[in-house]
Amino acid sequence: MERELPTAKSKGWTKVGGFLLRDKVDYIPQPGLQENVCACEANVIHMCGAATMGKSFTGILLWGYRVNKKGASGAMISTRLQDSKKGSSIFRDNELVWGQFANCNYNTSDYPTFAWLVWFSVWRLIHSNFNTDNPAEWTAFIEYAKKNQNGYQYFDEANDLPEKQYHYWNSRNRDDSGVEPQSVYSYNPPGSNHYFTRNLINGGYVGTDLWFKPEMNGVVRYYYSPSDSVDDCIWGDTPEEVLRVANIKLTTKDRAAGLTEADMIRSFAAFTGEASDNRMLVASTGGKSVANLLYSGQGEVLKGGYFGDIDNEEINVNRQMIHDLWRNPVNGDENMYATLDVSGGNTDSDNCPMCIFKGNQLIAIKTFRGDPKELVSWIDNNLRQYNVPVANFAFDATGIGNYLRAYTSGVPLTANRRPIQELDKEGNPVNLDAYFNLRSQLLSRLEVMLQKGELSFAIPEDLTIPYGKKGEMRRVKDILFDEMNVLIFEMRSGKRYARSKDEYKAKFKSSPDLMDTIMLFMYFFLDAKPKKQPSKRVPDNAYHNLVNRPRIVNPWRRFR
Repeated sequence: MERELPTAKSKGWTKVGGFLLRDKVDYIPQPGLQENVCACEANVIHMCGAATMGKSFTGILLWGYRVNKKGASGAMISTRLQDSKKGSSIFRDNELVWGQFANCNYNTSDYPTFAWLVWFSVWRLIHSNFNTDNPAEWTAFIEYAKKNQNGYQYFDEANDLPEKQYHYWNSRNRDDSGVEPQSVYSYNPPGSNHYFTRNLINGGYVGTDLWFKPEMNGVVRYYYSPSDSVDDCIWGDTPEEVLRVANIKLTTKDRAAGLTEADMIRSFAAFTGEASDNRMLVASTGGKSVANLLYSGQGEVLKGGYFGDIDNEEINVNRQMIHDLWRNPVNGDENMYATLDVSGGNTDSDNCPMCIFKGNQLIAIKTFRGDPKELVSWIDNNLRQYNVPVANFAFDATGIGNYLRAYTSGVPLTANRRPIQELDKEGNPVNLDAYFNLRSQLLSRLEVMLQKGELSFAIPEDLTIPYGKKGEMRRVKDILFDEMNVLIFEMRSGKRYARSKDEYKAKFKSSPDLMDTIMLFMYFFLDAKPKKQPSKRVPDNAYHNLVNRPRIVNPWRRFR
């Protein structure tokens, strides 16, 4: 092979056996990351580094090592729907590389398949986007994965893949081609709290300073995973080192099949790089592919392999909007509403706050702390006190709140379920593709109401309530100044995502119970049609005088 590497000023060239490779016709791995990954035979490979460094093309080219193996199957898996369909850049790249290779037959359906009849091999683009915190979606994901097993699987933008899916997809990594299975994951460094980061730290690839260790680039290590958590993996430089620590048990049938404890151990390698490693893209863009990243907030990852947190989050709520809650107008709605965020309820838990609303105005906050068995009667008493119809009572049905479903006909809301269909003022459906889950939808609606001044408070501005596990008295306003950080969003799988309560607690060391309770109120605003006003309630004794009126004698009767 002869080469002149591309630069920002020159396209360069490559000759193989004296044959000059043609641009966008003949493909070969570039020196550096692509060559090193394609030469690696580890069972699991992670490619993590700056954007545009050539990771996706590496995953595509790796299929070429299996395409001519009888019965081989492979898949390029993405959590982003548009990346998996025809018309996407990923489809176009695959079409360029494989579309004319060895009489490939490929379709242009929603989820394209590239097939070679001569070898009975197939390469598919697959979409995998399931909210696996939701039991129903987890079941659907398992059924989907069972139908899509592959000897080679490449995950693009893999940091969007939940950890449970990461481990389950590994169990589907197989075919009957006779080639050892391989799973490859490419992603930009996802931040310090991500399970990929923890995995690389545990494996010795990323240091405590959260930078990828240069000396570990491409090093093959070995691990045994006894559970579906990366934190439980047992690592070693050799299979024997792992065997000495791992307590691996084989059955009689395992041994009869010729398996040994060493066969349960997998090999692993991680690679990183810089944007300038992709010399062909550098040449095609005149170097602007690297320059543009400087303006994306990813300057630190340009040098390759920084796994610290880079602020790509969005918060559009400020302290003035919290101050304005006591000055915003009311909307004239006379309907009564109540919402409840359910905690453990005992003395070691946070208080359960209940918010009472009249129209768009918060008029009272009640808190419960005590025996959970008394919670139902406490709810009933408050609903009666404020004349709140049960149909206008929304509560957190996640975790312990799930048991309230059996005791109330109110509105149970589960944060990690799919978004609810919204309706505009004319009753027309509103598109829901923008939201990752129901929590993200409700918090997005709350954000809009705060920005527009559509939520109002009638409670005293200096009202204090018990807060936190110790039940210390704090001003509502001060609590909201802290908890407005729950209204921080980022994009995941192309959808707006608000961090979960557990993620919030891990970062801010407290639970956003009050803001979550207010968030539940947004459910009643997803239907924008004008709400019917309740009819005036007739007093219980209104008809008393009609039935028990005094007898009146006609004074003229005696003259008849």
